[in-house]
Amino acid sequence: MSQDFVFSGNFEKANAYLQAAVKMNKTVRSKFCEADILSRYGLYYLNQHDAPKAIEYYLKSYELFDRNKFYRGAFLSINKVGYAYFNQHEFEKAEQYYQKTHRYFLDHSAKLPKLFLAYALENFASLEGKRKNHLKSLEYNEQALAILKNEHDDEAYFSGLYNYALKLSHLKRTDEAAARLQEVAQYAKKAKDIYLEMYVQKGLCGIYISTNQPDEAIKTANYGIELSKNQSEQKEHQKDFHQFLSQAYEQKRDFSEALSHYQSAVALNDSVRNNEKKKAIAKIEAEFQTKQIRETTLIQALTQRQIAETQHRLKKEQTEHLAMLNAEKEKQLASIKAQADVDKTRSIAEIRTKYATTEKEAQIRQLDRENRDKTRQMQWWATGTGLLALLLGGMIFLYQKVQKQNVILASQRNQLTKQNHTISEQSGKLELMMKELHHRVKNNLQIVSSLLNLQTYNMEDPKAVRAIREGQQRIEAMSLIHQRLYQKEHLTTIDMQEYLSNLVESIMRSYGYDPEHFDLALDIQERELDVELAMPIGLIVNELVTNSFKYAYHTNNHPALAVSLKSDNGISLDVRDNGPGVDIATWQNRKGSFGKKLIKSLSEQLGGEAQIQNENGTWYHLHIPITRLKTVA
Repeated sequence: MSQDFVFSGNFEKANAYLQAAVKMNKTVRSKFCEADILSRYGLYYLNQHDAPKAIEYYLKSYELFDRNKFYRGAFLSINKVGYAYFNQHEFEKAEQYYQKTHRYFLDHSAKLPKLFLAYALENFASLEGKRKNHLKSLEYNEQALAILKNEHDDEAYFSGLYNYALKLSHLKRTDEAAARLQEVAQYAKKAKDIYLEMYVQKGLCGIYISTNQPDEAIKTANYGIELSKNQSEQKEHQKDFHQFLSQAYEQKRDFSEALSHYQSAVALNDSVRNNEKKKAIAKIEAEFQTKQIRETTLIQALTQRQIAETQHRLKKEQTEHLAMLNAEKEKQLASIKAQADVDKTRSIAEIRTKYATTEKEAQIRQLDRENRDKTRQMQWWATGTGLLALLLGGMIFLYQKVQKQNVILASQRNQLTKQNHTISEQSGKLELMMKELHHRVKNNLQIVSSLLNLQTYNMEDPKAVRAIREGQQRIEAMSLIHQRLYQKEHLTTIDMQEYLSNLVESIMRSYGYDPEHFDLALDIQERELDVELAMPIGLIVNELVTNSFKYAYHTNNHPALAVSLKSDNGISLDVRDNGPGVDIATWQNRKGSFGKKLIKSLSEQLGGEAQIQNENGTWYHLHIPITRLKTVA
């Protein structure tokens, strides 16, 4: 499961499954599982382009596999170490581990399948191809193909045969290349491997164009267009086939058809470029979501405040109403008591006046007085009961009013909860789409870089090769941006410390310098930048550092390079080397290299003030004022 998520680019879930495997193995205590988990961590870091971490884990897994005599796992782990160094263009290190892989197979050949020897030979073929030793590379390929064919591993055999045919084509051995590609096409059609068959048709188109066979090229390209339908990256493949059709019709002098297919290729290419528009739309949507969340938070705060104010007001009204009722009650009781006192005094006076009458009359008056007393008691009881009923009615009215307010507030709270849930779901989907978009853009840039690399195989002009290498390095600089974006939780900012460190070290290695013997100083104080600023700044640094490695260190025994990015009422970028310096007059001239034009164009785009001068080497300074910074961001 972790491997599937690694290949799909979901590294967070891949890491979660690996951690679960580690936890489960603490109970199982399997040495094989422990070594295999280390190997999976190597794959995890390798696909994130963290070669040092990947190598560390692959070496640990190799030692554990070998110690416990799990020979297959040990072979594959040490082979991956060589592959990691190869991808980093550290070919001497890669050769060292590829040789170790080969020796390991020879030492344990009785325990390992013969296919592993083919893997080792293909490693050597790749190394020789990078060194331009194409004949030696073909020899290794032929040995590997013979083993794969003998072991009846058709998928690996025909995949290797396809790469072998491409190398033959680069060496101008077109007849042999076409024959091998036809073999691969027959296998792909039989195995219903449309993806492989489609790439074979591209290879055949290139051969037919180079050998001036336009009719065959047209037939093959049209068939390739049919194959590419309903395939992933359909428009990208169809663009390539329309380019072949345009070249074929141009060879036939049918310029109308050539123009038509060229326009189709351009239209398809523009469609592919719509990814950049999607990126801008995604950014706007993300800003909208941020604004919506902020407004929702404000509404929630206001709602809580309204609830508190309403409760306080109702409590105050209830207290005032109860106080009024109590005052009215006390007033009525005082009035009743005063009236009773008057009646009592009057009765006593009457009794005293008439006391001299007969005893019977006294008894009658006594009974009459007692009757009046009971009547007054009944009146007091009735009055008190009425007051209590009135008080109870008022409290019930206030209670019902409070209940209605609570129902309204509960409804508003439920509505806000639903809105928050919807916003959360939309935010998650947009984040996933953004990561997938950056991942695809990074993959497409890697494919372009690889195609440029392949293009240099059959080039003789050193200037052309150098121009393509420089273009490849610019693509790598942009690819690093997109890689960082889909690996991070925040999709609109870039960690400039990590990005510029990887970029400068990549350029250093591409020019054959070892970081341990190079004085490199990075002072990156502005850690997080918006991607709209990071991209042009990264390209400027790429051009300046490349120029330093091209011109500054040929006769310098102690090369040094300093790159700084600081906050100084805006942003300040400084790049220094200790070379012989630059001709200021030539630099200020409008004419010049593409790299110089690119630096000036990007500096103007950022609204920055650029300066270049000689001070113990070349010193480039770019300052972007804070007012321009807000406009760019």
